[in-house]
Amino acid sequence: MQINAGTSLFFGDVKQYQWWPVTNYENEWRGGVSLQLNRQLSPVFGIRGQGLYGKLGGTRRAWNKYFDNSYYEFNINTTVNINNIFSRYKQKRFLNAYLIVGLGLLNYNTYVYQLGTKTKIQTVGGGNGKGFGGRTLEGSFHGGLGLDIRINDQLSVNLESANRIMNSDMLDGHVSGFKYDVFNYTAVGLAYKFAYKKNKGPETKKSTITPENKPKNKNYNKRNPGEVQVVEYDYGASNTSKSKDVSPSQKNKNDNLIIVPPIVETEVIVEKPETDDVIIISGELENSKAFEYRVQILAKYGKTMELNKISNMYNIPASQIRQDSHNSYYIYTVGSYATYEQARQKRNQLRNQNGISDAFVVAFKNGKRLNKLP
Repeated sequence: MQINAGTSLFFGDVKQYQWWPVTNYENEWRGGVSLQLNRQLSPVFGIRGQGLYGKLGGTRRAWNKYFDNSYYEFNINTTVNINNIFSRYKQKRFLNAYLIVGLGLLNYNTYVYQLGTKTKIQTVGGGNGKGFGGRTLEGSFHGGLGLDIRINDQLSVNLESANRIMNSDMLDGHVSGFKYDVFNYTAVGLAYKFAYKKNKGPETKKSTITPENKPKNKNYNKRNPGEVQVVEYDYGASNTSKSKDVSPSQKNKNDNLIIVPPIVETEVIVEKPETDDVIIISGELENSKAFEYRVQILAKYGKTMELNKISNMYNIPASQIRQDSHNSYYIYTVGSYATYEQARQKRNQLRNQNGISDAFVVAFKNGKRLNKLP
């Protein structure tokens, strides 16, 4: 959602100078305010619906007249992100430039007066038009340029300027010269982006430890802030000692620690009737063939998305993207890794180089995504 306010300036027949508005002997400066709803369809294209209220004015001293105008415009327009056409997509770019192209309907009243005496000499609309309230109804085409300055994930400041071309020459109540009247709306505004949640799967549960069941890994505290570390749990130590309450300072240190039970290698002995040979199958090796880590980059509820579109969005070859279903979502992942550390390195690469800030590691077994990391 976006709110804008700025100048509304007329360029047509009843105007003292071609480009610059006068400020005395009937001021030509006017203003407008608009409200619009935006929807970004892709990194390049967006669609918006806009409602605009404004005023226009113009004077022509040689003709001894001036006019006042008020209008309501309702339009649909498309935005084209210039940055994402000519450079790599970046989700949190500070400054974005975009083109604006749209069509609308203008409902207006125009009153023409005599200079000096301010006697009304002509009315356009004023209860006799086909628009609402008897206003004159005309179509319009507009095009322009905008700049969007990011404040945070939900707020941004924007500057837009667009020229409106009418399909009529009666906006100023005078027909001559160029048969399509033109006016410009230039405004600054504030945009608010409504937050929505992407499916990231169940969150990994965090565990705390006590001094008695402290992990064997002596360097478990030496990690970067916010980094999740996987360590092996010493069951023998925890079963032979009492648990104690953990102080708040200890909890803070261990909030991001995930305790994983040790993998116990099993052996299956198969006897052959005719020989005494014994075949030993490693349970750990067998499971590793069916288990893998991947990095999830996107999830769509109940609807698939073309891999080529995802490839263009994130600058990843389509051949590297895999589609699976999980809990009514279509999820899209890249990579296949035997260890969490390898997958985490790929996740960091996607975040830093491809701009996928919400990429995260998931686990698969026999081609099915698990609800949590093992």
